[in-house]
Amino acid sequence: MKTNPKISFSKLFLVTVIPLIISSCATILGGKNNRLVFSEESLPRAEVIIDGEVVGEAPGTVIIPKGKIQHGSILVLNAEGYEQKEYVLLRKQSAAYSVIDLLIGGVPLVVDYTTGNIYRPKPTKFKYQLTKQN
Repeated sequence: MKTNPKISFSKLFLVTVIPLIISSCATILGGKNNRLVFSEESLPRAEVIIDGEVVGEAPGTVIIPKGKIQHGSILVLNAEGYEQKEYVLLRKQSAAYSVIDLLIGGVPLVVDYTTGNIYRPKPTKFKYQLTKQN
């Protein structure tokens, strides 16, 4: 009994094209983390807290897993001897990923919405000045 070494077109399509179609732009290019940048000019050094959990230190860059930031998350900068500063983080849809997903076909857009990868936190750059406590 001989086996045919030729791969059928349908198998090739399933193995190569389908994964590309159902993969989404934001999932592939967006990575697993979000980056928040706190200006090096900002003073003093402060803990970065999101929804009650310390996630890093400012100034500098803080890398946060995508799922950590939700729409309406509260970011607090906390430094001893200074008043806390609060920011409300919003999740905004990435226009660039949306356009690319639509150009590829509608399926990647559905994947990006389902996984939440189409959303990016706003703001992502912070220049802060904390006020000393009385």
